[in-house]
Amino acid sequence: MYKVKIRGCKDIEGLGKFIKTNNIKLVLFGEYHGFLNQIQLQRKIIEGIKPDFFLYEMLEEDKILNNKETKKFLSKPDAKDFSFISNYGQLKPIIRLARSFDLPVIGCDIKNMCCKDEDWRKKKVSYKEAGRITNKRELQQSKIVNQYTSKGLVFGLLGAYHLRKNGLVLSKLKNKKAVIIKPTFKWEERFSHPKKFNNSEISYIIETN
Repeated sequence: MYKVKIRGCKDIEGLGKFIKTNNIKLVLFGEYHGFLNQIQLQRKIIEGIKPDFFLYEMLEEDKILNNKETKKFLSKPDAKDFSFISNYGQLKPIIRLARSFDLPVIGCDIKNMCCKDEDWRKKKVSYKEAGRITNKRELQQSKIVNQYTSKGLVFGLLGAYHLRKNGLVLSKLKNKKAVIIKPTFKWEERFSHPKKFNNSEISYIIETN
């Protein structure tokens, strides 16, 4: 299961009331991109806050807005590539989660995550180039986040690294009032999962402001 510390309200069930009372339009969840099953906690949070939009980094520039588009997406073979980065099987659990609440799912990244070469993962990328790619992606992520928070309450699923305090996603938010949910390892913040761990060592800190 999961362990949670919440700063700003009593428990997960109280998040919905906290968000409504404080007119918060954004909840960002840092994920480990399928290396850890985080759906149970994500579902519980969605049930409590009742968002209007679901933003998903791994969906890149695509959108899934209705049941017809959902069926088309889920009908794809799991092993079929969605992009250079992922296949359909990796994305399906999150699409099912969002659509089980009848939420529109909006991609909030750049196609192929800004990579033009199918074999990019086999190549050495300089620190400078990696930083340039990350900045370009995070500017796109913040742009989509700002676009949809102007329309309603957003639940956004981004890689944990993008929610670091000095990252462009958080610094470019137009509305600074947000709830940030970060995975931690033994209560210490991690931007990626450890190579070896027990589920009991993964916990979450929910920051409200």
